[in-house]
Amino acid sequence: LVRSTDNQTAQSRLDNILSGYFGNEEGGSLRNNPRLHVLAGDLRHSKFLLSLHDYNQLAGTIDAIYHCAANVNHIGLYHDFLADNVTATSHLLTLAAQQKQTPADFHFISTLSVAGSGLPNEFRLFTEYDFAPEEQDENYYVRTKQEAERLVIASRQELANSCIYRIGNISFATDSTKLQQNIAYNAFFRQLVAFMRLGVIPLELDASLCYVDVVAKALVTLANSNVLTNEIHHITTTRRERLASIILSTDGIADKIRGCDFSTFLKRVQAAIDEPQMELALADTVENFGLQTGRSLMTLLHGVEIASDRTQRMLDKFGITWPEIPQAGQNALLSAAMKKGRDH
Repeated sequence: LVRSTDNQTAQSRLDNILSGYFGNEEGGSLRNNPRLHVLAGDLRHSKFLLSLHDYNQLAGTIDAIYHCAANVNHIGLYHDFLADNVTATSHLLTLAAQQKQTPADFHFISTLSVAGSGLPNEFRLFTEYDFAPEEQDENYYVRTKQEAERLVIASRQELANSCIYRIGNISFATDSTKLQQNIAYNAFFRQLVAFMRLGVIPLELDASLCYVDVVAKALVTLANSNVLTNEIHHITTTRRERLASIILSTDGIADKIRGCDFSTFLKRVQAAIDEPQMELALADTVENFGLQTGRSLMTLLHGVEIASDRTQRMLDKFGITWPEIPQAGQNALLSAAMKKGRDH
């Protein structure tokens, strides 16, 4: 299913995506796979705007649904996030349950951000055994992914297997310098640009770069394991490099940005309020760090700890580990952020 008005346009849209990420030859091979059938649709509608024939054929033949679609912006209207992230999930769960005797497996791609933010003076460990917190997150993206997770958990009354995969900060592949095509909408990238504009970066932040090819391999491997049903997985890098160290070690950047402690960083953010040219960098920083909530410095830095030990132990058994950050991909990401910072 590809969001589009007709099948031909949907096919063209997918063609452009595959060629853009994998090149014309490999992208063409993927595009021409006889097992691939592209249908134009819209997940926000109950039957995806498909013909009755196409919907019924899907309902009667699918073995598994991998639900990757989402509105991942961090700024927007709540009803848009609700339609894209919650209503769409509900419609796909309904599709999965159409075969009453043998319902389809459901694999929901979520985010580690559903852990939410820590309460004042509270430390909380968020593991694969924990459901999304009940308190509503102020960020609409996070809130609607939490709501969607609750739907997936509830669906286990009808479905034999509905799993949740909470993914970390997805970045470039280990063997490529290709960046996300709509990278300008990526919250992590926007924050990198904001750091470049502000000229400072907190020394306490982890890089947490999750290479897209390792993420995909981990997800499919876990999904294909017959013994892992109705699970929640945390797929995120086990490496603990500091983001500031990576940025400051990249050629051409150290003279444009300096590392500092988080208190100094907050003072720089406060000073930027009076600088019109910093408006966008300030808005992204306030949103990404939740500064509008007035949480304490300790809560911002240490409120929630994400645990992924259980998932990684399983991945280790399958030989899936996280290599060092590839220099080529790192340079491509930071060069793009530096250029975007200049363009602002």
